[in-house]
Amino acid sequence: MIDSSTAAEPPVITSPLSYAHFEQMAALELKYYGADFITPAEEAYRWYCKHAYTTTAATVNGEVVGFVNLFPILPAEFGKLLCGQLNDSELTAESIVDIHADEEPLHMFLSCILVEPAYRRTGLTHRLLRAAIAPYLPVQHRCRLIATDNITPEGADFSRHFGFTAQGTSEHGSHLFVQPFSSFISKVFASQ
Repeated sequence: MIDSSTAAEPPVITSPLSYAHFEQMAALELKYYGADFITPAEEAYRWYCKHAYTTTAATVNGEVVGFVNLFPILPAEFGKLLCGQLNDSELTAESIVDIHADEEPLHMFLSCILVEPAYRRTGLTHRLLRAAIAPYLPVQHRCRLIATDNITPEGADFSRHFGFTAQGTSEHGSHLFVQPFSSFISKVFASQ
């Protein structure tokens, strides 16, 4: 738990991440929405072990205070996402595309961004987003669309703020947003 004395410490983008970090991330998510919308820590850690570019996290004294999950998913999974039929909790390491494997188009999913309240409006969100985007810059010509699937009103506000266009509501009651990945990159690097 982050208290006011810890909040004075500057967050550090941390790598490598341990399984304990993924347990902390899942606990943070549980503060805002139910477990039925959260990929279990075990599976999220499998993503990370297979494709380290899937997760970017910031810590203070070893404790996660913010993180981003951004990665390309299989075209069929992306289609299900845009149709409102994919819940983040169903994603597996096998759903994620290896950006180094071939030259196929990439369909990006910003599945989670969470920053503890004590670190909001400090620039940490932008630092996390820029660090999460960095591995994709060499392959950005292959990255087509990016989608979000927002459970909370704050998530939907984030998507609108960063230029996403509403696509409707999913089967599980979340709000879907999409935009070209190149536009998202421009928006992240243009804003503070």
